[in-house]
Amino acid sequence: MLGKYIKIYLWQFISILLNFGTLFVVTPFLSSNRSLFGIYTIIVSLNIFLSYADFGFISAGLKYASESYARNDREEEVKIVGFVAFIFTVFVGLFMVMMLGISLHPEMIVNGLKPDETKIARALLVMLALFSPTFILQRMLQVIFAVRLEDYHFQRLLIVANVCKIASTFYFFHPGNYSLVGYFLFTQLCNAVAMLAGIWQVKKRLHYDLGLLLRSFKYSKELFDKTKKLAFSSVILTVCWILYYQLDPFVIGKMIGAEAVAVYAIGLTMITYIRSLFGILFSPFTARFNHYVGANDIEGLKKVFVNVLVITLPLTVFPVICLALTSGTLVMNWVGPGYMSSVYITQLLILCYLFSFISSPAGILIMAYERVKMIYYTSAMLPVIFWVGVATTYSFWGLTSFAVFKLVSFFLAALAYFLMSCQILHISIGSFVKKILLPAVLPILVIVGACLLVRSHIPVGHSKINLFWYLVVIGVISMLGLVVYYITSGIFRQYVLGMLQQLRPKLFYK
Repeated sequence: MLGKYIKIYLWQFISILLNFGTLFVVTPFLSSNRSLFGIYTIIVSLNIFLSYADFGFISAGLKYASESYARNDREEEVKIVGFVAFIFTVFVGLFMVMMLGISLHPEMIVNGLKPDETKIARALLVMLALFSPTFILQRMLQVIFAVRLEDYHFQRLLIVANVCKIASTFYFFHPGNYSLVGYFLFTQLCNAVAMLAGIWQVKKRLHYDLGLLLRSFKYSKELFDKTKKLAFSSVILTVCWILYYQLDPFVIGKMIGAEAVAVYAIGLTMITYIRSLFGILFSPFTARFNHYVGANDIEGLKKVFVNVLVITLPLTVFPVICLALTSGTLVMNWVGPGYMSSVYITQLLILCYLFSFISSPAGILIMAYERVKMIYYTSAMLPVIFWVGVATTYSFWGLTSFAVFKLVSFFLAALAYFLMSCQILHISIGSFVKKILLPAVLPILVIVGACLLVRSHIPVGHSKINLFWYLVVIGVISMLGLVVYYITSGIFRQYVLGMLQQLRPKLFYK
């Protein structure tokens, strides 16, 4: 079992590295045409709505299918997968109809389109609609592999597909050629081929009963009654997530236009990848927190919670500070001088994740205690603060208001999560400051000083070489902060030494 977990995290890590390859290789090509990059950003954001189109039935299906698999009831497992895939298909069908409808009048979502841009937007929307069924296969395959803790088989297929996508950018985008439609079609074909390969693996490697799966692809009142409570409990969270994380590009596109979306998208792209990376960092703690809650070991959970905050603070805060302080150099080396108006917005959006070391573990803790109402209130707070803030300040701050209130709402949510966690675990604010915040003061000062000292000496210019050296410098400064933090934080030092003691026998006494 441990070997499966290791493989899952290993291939997740490789997938994230490839996502960074997409970030630093593909984005500069796409951003070379600001208007089309803005259109592409909006249409790709539409694709993200498919992530929520199941209204919680996929996650509910995963839970109940896993239980059936654990009981060795393969027939029930397959029936559950078929049912939730059918429910998802209904919503995806509605999405397809909507996309085809919007494709007739793309100006419904983007203002100020020129005739050639309208044709491109229409083609992208049609392809998005026609290839939507591949997303059904993807979610279905993810459930089948996840039930068996063999996600890594499917992750390998996605990695191969992503490598092909990254490599294709050199064909579709080069001096004198900007084939956005061709690139988008190729990426959709890569996804489709990966899904077909996944079906073949399910049949050959897992000996899955595809015939029963097809017969189970229908509505079942019994399974609906079984899954609806767990599924519908996530609807509020889904709506809040969409309002907060996904709606702003469409509002910007409709109010201002595609070029404004492109300016905003630079920062938005950065925080999307930061969120993915931090998601992998915090995901292992979910099961661990649940173990302590199940054992009713409050003192043990309090100790582990504090340790998680201490351990993840330097891994999240230090890189975020480095990126924020040098965001001008990042934007210049990454996408070029045409996006210098994105620098301040990118800086603000990156700073949103300054508080992840608090909000992510606190969110996991609150869910472990099943304080669902707390999550609802905090999730509802995010879009309210964000959109009220934007509405009241847009007239004089313009596009910047979107980034400012992303940061404000993130900070207030992190504060709320922190106070909830202190209440649940009976942690005093004084103890939190002493154990966690004070040891981080000197490393942060060192990082700030180092960034201010070296940022004028980092090579600047839109090129892969300059971007590479920029990332090296940021990595070195973050490591410098980590060394200082090792000196100032006794808890962090004790954890590192304990981990080294556990690894030493494995390394030297095989």
